[in-house]
Amino acid sequence: MWWQQYKKEILGNRTELLILTGGYLLWTLFLVSRVGRWDADAIIAAYFAPVTGIFPLWTAWTSVQLYRQEWRENTSYLMLSLPVRARTITSAKLAMLLTGAVGFMLLFAVGGWLIFERTGIWAEMRAELFPIVPLEYRVKMSLLVFGLTLAALLVIALVVQFTYVFSRLFNRLRFVVMGWSWVLLFWLMGLAAGFGLRWLAFLPDFHLRLLSVRNRIPVFEVVTIESGPFVALALFVVALYALLNAVLERAVEV
Repeated sequence: MWWQQYKKEILGNRTELLILTGGYLLWTLFLVSRVGRWDADAIIAAYFAPVTGIFPLWTAWTSVQLYRQEWRENTSYLMLSLPVRARTITSAKLAMLLTGAVGFMLLFAVGGWLIFERTGIWAEMRAELFPIVPLEYRVKMSLLVFGLTLAALLVIALVVQFTYVFSRLFNRLRFVVMGWSWVLLFWLMGLAAGFGLRWLAFLPDFHLRLLSVRNRIPVFEVVTIESGPFVALALFVVALYALLNAVLERAVEV
């Protein structure tokens, strides 16, 4: 049942995904055509800057549309009237968002490589940076950035989905309820991080190796990061997901 629900979410949003992918490809090709006419730094800035806003905005927008479509077509009540739990619906929607995010990130990485290659920066990196930075370190840092980005998008999606579903419990001022719920949740996340910092200090710390290049010599420094806030935030996200399932079942009945 979960797989059918997941495919339903993918197929239901394929038009939006194709439009965004097509627009992104056209923008990348346009910037590639500017190589030799524009400054390389300007091209790179024009490529990377919009993405910092597009990923979060796409996540938030799609999170709302996934549930708005259910209420518009009155399919949430039908789904929950079947032997399907709310977590099947919510997890399928989150999985669809993460699938889209992974696809866009991979596309973004390929486009970034193409921009770097055409502007000549990739050749400079191969000649100057790659010989002194170990491959293992580059792979690990890339995976770390990839994982943290996915985690951040997951949190944004979960918060937006919860606030929207929670607002459906009210007949009036739903937009106001959604906005204040958003503010409240991020405030609670700050409290959770502070709680973890104070009361979960006994947990083992994270150790992160950071690389700096001095006189073309790589120097590694180990940075210690307390794990308490991250554990507390992870527990908060799990609790929020459980609350989303409960609120969805209640909202459908309203």
